[in-house]
Amino acid sequence: MKKLLLSITLGIFLIIVGCKGQNKLANTTQTSSIDIKVDSILALMTLKEKAGQMLNIGLPAVLTGNYWDSRDSAVYNVEKFNELIIKSAVGSIHNTPGYPAEKEGWYQIIKKIQDSAMQKSHLGIPVLYGIDNIHGANYVNGSVLFPHQIAMAATWNTELTKICGEITSYESRAASLPWNFNPNADVAMNPLWGRIGESFGEDPYLISEMTLAYLKGSQEKGLQDSTSTAVCLKHFIGYGAGKNGKDRANALIPENSLRQYFLPPFEKAIKNGAKGVMISSNAVNGIPCHINSHYINDILKGELGFKGVVISDFSDVEFLVTAHLSAKDKREATKMAVNAGLDMIMNPFDADIVDIIVDLTEKGEIPMSRINDAVTRILRLKYELNLFEVPYNNPKGYTKFASQEHIDANYKSASEAITLLKNNNNILPLSSTKKVLVTGYSANSINVLNGALSRSFLGRETKFNDPSKLTILNAIKKQVGEANIEFVEGTNYLEDINSDKAVEMAKNTDYIIVCVGEIPASEKPSDINELDLPEVQQALIKKLSAAKKPIILVMVQGRPRIIREIEPLVDAIVMVYLPGEEGGRAVSDVVYGNINPSGKLPYTYPKYSGNVLSYYYKKADIRDINWGYDGFYPQFEFGFGLSYTTFDYSNLQINKDTLAGSEALEISIEVKNTGNRKGKEVVEVFLKDFLSTLSPDSKKLVRFSKIELNPGETKSVNFVLNSKDLANIGIQNKWIIEEGEFEIQVGGNPQNLLKKGIYYSK
Repeated sequence: MKKLLLSITLGIFLIIVGCKGQNKLANTTQTSSIDIKVDSILALMTLKEKAGQMLNIGLPAVLTGNYWDSRDSAVYNVEKFNELIIKSAVGSIHNTPGYPAEKEGWYQIIKKIQDSAMQKSHLGIPVLYGIDNIHGANYVNGSVLFPHQIAMAATWNTELTKICGEITSYESRAASLPWNFNPNADVAMNPLWGRIGESFGEDPYLISEMTLAYLKGSQEKGLQDSTSTAVCLKHFIGYGAGKNGKDRANALIPENSLRQYFLPPFEKAIKNGAKGVMISSNAVNGIPCHINSHYINDILKGELGFKGVVISDFSDVEFLVTAHLSAKDKREATKMAVNAGLDMIMNPFDADIVDIIVDLTEKGEIPMSRINDAVTRILRLKYELNLFEVPYNNPKGYTKFASQEHIDANYKSASEAITLLKNNNNILPLSSTKKVLVTGYSANSINVLNGALSRSFLGRETKFNDPSKLTILNAIKKQVGEANIEFVEGTNYLEDINSDKAVEMAKNTDYIIVCVGEIPASEKPSDINELDLPEVQQALIKKLSAAKKPIILVMVQGRPRIIREIEPLVDAIVMVYLPGEEGGRAVSDVVYGNINPSGKLPYTYPKYSGNVLSYYYKKADIRDINWGYDGFYPQFEFGFGLSYTTFDYSNLQINKDTLAGSEALEISIEVKNTGNRKGKEVVEVFLKDFLSTLSPDSKKLVRFSKIELNPGETKSVNFVLNSKDLANIGIQNKWIIEEGEFEIQVGGNPQNLLKKGIYYSK
């Protein structure tokens, strides 16, 4: 009946607008069928129905009990459900029922919502369900849990990241979840920020390429495909640049830096069809992003031409009052945010925002044109996702859910992310016949491997773990047998448990594997005050070093933690990041040589917590105490990572040494595997500008490629740069290329790059 009503209305609507000649639908040959449908519904909607579409509530708001009650089943509160879903006709819902429902459970939850919204409300508009499935469909029980984004960045493998996006979309749609609040396109400037683990690191180009790859995997088949999800880029903009390194902290970002570093990942994704953007919870230069019209209206919707849905983060309109002190009450905050360009407000607890929007619009404080623009964007996305025809998906049709194919892709991702940072005397890989002590906080924990947002928000609930997945300890035992493995926990995250016992046991072993790590956390719970690895975990290594046995340090953490004092005490360092539920297997296979590590750092690993710099620092940043320029103190540089084989770079060639105008530059280099094992290598291309009016960066990444070589094999790797690669933001906050000298730097080790000079002439 609803479809029939809409069809009749659409026909009448086209006749009317054709006669008036005032609506864009008068020329239907230039208008998509979706735009026609959207305008036809928009013409029928009351102001309150439009305001309802602009509301995103939390699922617990329509369930029994208080919002934050723990639940083991999704039982609807009939009164709340009818008020919100049917009467207020909310446009969107987020969050979980308090537990990770299986795909069949999600189907029942969403079927009830959609059937009610489409059959009982006035116009039968489906609900748009969004969720943070950030490393796999992590809120769908039984799905694969991929590595977090920082680990995917460490693979430097865009194809793997694309597959991650594709599988995440497939397993999300198996649960009828069509809108994913991911990927995170933030540039992580300070590792104190805990959500660096959810980012693609510090480099704008690497972030751009990885974000684009994830977007393609999620959307490339077309949103009407039942295995695709619409992505929602986050967080616009500057969320990863809090000046104190804390979550939601104020950032100081001048316009030139905004355009040089923070905008490019969003710009590339938007040009390639991103459908959603979530606004950053913090303030930039004292202006909360949710009311920054320059950022949202002028840049995002204006310059970048974004046509999708702009959504707030959790309660962030309310936080304009309570946290930012920028609005006197929720009414004023709503007015400021909607007029600044916000299309959808994540108001998790109730629907009061609907009446506020109605009142503001009726009083002329929000223009009706702004309301119509917001609702048009929301309805368009619902049509693009085919929700009017298929509002939910039968989970039985998703036969690849958690399949071996998906598990294999997950394992490959975790394996390629692992980064070997130290390997004295080629101590790794270990022999399976040696006796080994395994110890440390992260050695026997699936939760630490999975990190935050793994079935639960913090990821600390053990009851949701898959018992078939292996911890690092159990994976090692399975690989080499229990007879050669000793285990003692040693410490937890912050406390000594039995480190003395670990020291005693180490005396009778050949090697020691110490697994350190971070407690799973996201957002504010991930805030820390010191970047150093917790003292108790460092103390364990110091004690064990007295045993005079080789120590292999395995780090399970989303961000770099300072290890300056313990680094000299260990013989090998394996960075695992947050590898997900296949991480234990991957670590064991790397340590024992079944996998040749190929990850590279996606951030600069600092040596001192008081000297944190990205690799693209300005020369003045590294003035040392002797007035020289030796003040860059990384423990390990961005792009660094070792292998069990060796690679030789030679014959760097460029097709011209002088560029003019928009000419392209062709680069080639030969890479040879000079070791005795097959291995993968990331070939990195940096560009250095020697002189520019606005102080140039030390260098910037402009291309990369991951290749695989057999022992003795040589490959020629080719790249093409364009004039935009030479450009930087100038004093007028626009991209410019100034005449002068540049340098091309190519290699796999940032401390040993081959270099060629070029000159650019206008």
